[in-house]
Amino acid sequence: MKRKMLIVLLTGVLLSVSACSNSSSTDASQSDNQKNEQQKSDNDNQKNEKQDEQSEADQMEDDSDKKEDQTVQEDKSAEITIYTSNDDATAFVSDSVKIDELTPENIVKVLIEKSVLPSDVQVLKCDKQTVDGVESLEIDFNEAFGAYVCSMGTTGEYYTIGSVVNTFLDAYGCEKIKITVEGNTLESGHAEYPGYMNRFE
Repeated sequence: MKRKMLIVLLTGVLLSVSACSNSSSTDASQSDNQKNEQQKSDNDNQKNEKQDEQSEADQMEDDSDKKEDQTVQEDKSAEITIYTSNDDATAFVSDSVKIDELTPENIVKVLIEKSVLPSDVQVLKCDKQTVDGVESLEIDFNEAFGAYVCSMGTTGEYYTIGSVVNTFLDAYGCEKIKITVEGNTLESGHAEYPGYMNRFE
């Protein structure tokens, strides 16, 4: 009888221990699952935050590129003063003109539009340099420029060359200018222009 009671008690203890063990295992498993889910959620949040930061950085970079492009485009345009002779060829008159970009070609284009030069005149070379401490400009034109100057009288020659000289000096902020034709000294039927010239008055 005692033996049976002992067996019953042992069986009860074993069942109780087994139940506790299962409960503990279940709790541990649930705890591990919760930790894994929390860690996964944290990882997802970190990924989303990184993606958001990257997206913002890309957007800022794109905006920066756009601003730089706009700045470059704005810097290219320039306003220059074009000099021509008045109607009776007794004095110079000036007119402010906006061009897309400050280049010798664009300046000549405007001088052609203002009837200072014929349409076949071209700039072959244009260099800005310092000569004897003075900001100077050297311009080489094609033969059409020399032929046009030679075809004029003294007054027309003076105002044509003067218009070119004054316009280029103002545009590039120089004090002196030297003009050549196909690399040679500019000559007309009235004068030679071998050296640097100042502004025409």
